[in-house]
Amino acid sequence: MKGRILWIVGLFVIFISIFITLMWSSRGLRYLFPDKQFHYQAFRTLGHAPYGGALPGEVMSLIPRIGDDESWKREWSAMAKRCEAMAEETDDPVSKGNSLLRASNYYRAAEFFIQPTGEDLKVKIDLYRKSVKDFQAALQYLNIQHRIYRVPWENGTMLVYYFPGNPGKPAIFINGGFDSTNEESYFFAGAALIARGYPVIMFEGPGQSGMIREYNLRFTPQWQKPAGKVIDFIVSKEPKLAESKKILVGISMGGILAGWAAAFDKRIDGIVLFGSPYDMEDSALFQLPVPVRWLYNQGIDWSLNMLANLKKKWDRGLRWGVNNGMWTVGGNDPYNMLKAFKVYTLKDVQDKVRCHILCIYGERDIYVSDNRQMELFKNSFKNAASFTMKVFREKDGAAEHCQIGSTEQSSSAIVSWLQKYGLDKP
Repeated sequence: MKGRILWIVGLFVIFISIFITLMWSSRGLRYLFPDKQFHYQAFRTLGHAPYGGALPGEVMSLIPRIGDDESWKREWSAMAKRCEAMAEETDDPVSKGNSLLRASNYYRAAEFFIQPTGEDLKVKIDLYRKSVKDFQAALQYLNIQHRIYRVPWENGTMLVYYFPGNPGKPAIFINGGFDSTNEESYFFAGAALIARGYPVIMFEGPGQSGMIREYNLRFTPQWQKPAGKVIDFIVSKEPKLAESKKILVGISMGGILAGWAAAFDKRIDGIVLFGSPYDMEDSALFQLPVPVRWLYNQGIDWSLNMLANLKKKWDRGLRWGVNNGMWTVGGNDPYNMLKAFKVYTLKDVQDKVRCHILCIYGERDIYVSDNRQMELFKNSFKNAASFTMKVFREKDGAAEHCQIGSTEQSSSAIVSWLQKYGLDKP
């Protein structure tokens, strides 16, 4: 009897094992990491593969070796160095350029979770400089037509990349958001638009890239000032752009900034709110537990700060968000950082935007996908020349924040929108 029971149990275990194996093999993995921040940032880097920012095999090889912030920095840095070594080992300029493009993006990923304080900030800046150096070298080796400019701003300069395009095409200006670098804009949308013959101008403003890392210049909601200065400068250096239509693409939080620029600079003929929140304060609160939102709305700062600082110890997303926010936006604690976000909203300028607008939205966006944000977008911009909301669905594989993993779909949507509203013509 005992033997029969053991035989039945053994058969059951075998059956269950086979069932699990078949289910596992047919369904695969939805996430690269259990931690959603690690998943998104790894997927973000992998998602830049179509235009040379990664190779899937290189990215996937890192995943088993990453378990915390330190190993994240170590493994991405190591892969960047291996790509630099690959570039050194070949005399083929295309291979050199491709390897350095990937190295640039891997260095960007490596610095992402490093705290922007003390000695850590020095490490962060060093990795950023390596990313910029490799990106610029890659453009040279790949013989990608471009010019690099420095536009004065306060005590620093804004780095601007200009890629000439075909005559008659609108000039596409691209700025990043809360954490992206100027060079990363190439993988998000720049390269796709360059390939389609558009003149592309990628620029950084205060709070971003070298402006925060090299000069400690924080964000300003009055984005019409840095964006306007870049437009003035580029037109003075490239006079043929004076009569071209001007489109401003704002990535993530950069969409709010683009909205501010368009509200006050009427030279801008269209804006793309690319994965943009409507309101940064709302977007930040959306990611916090309900009790913490209540504390903030009641103005109980000491309790909110205590809970946030406690939760930061094990919540990577909160830790990174607070650290980056205090560094780039302001506030000396979580509560005051949230207060500093208050001015970064489209609510105050949406009625002044009169150009064409494309709003790109992902239904699984972990940063801004809540119904309130969606409704705010839909019920604003009544004075715009046109307003188009493009929602990317999960079933199409493009529902992540800024369509990471499927940015070719978002680039195609931008081009279709330009064509539909006559922005693609002189």
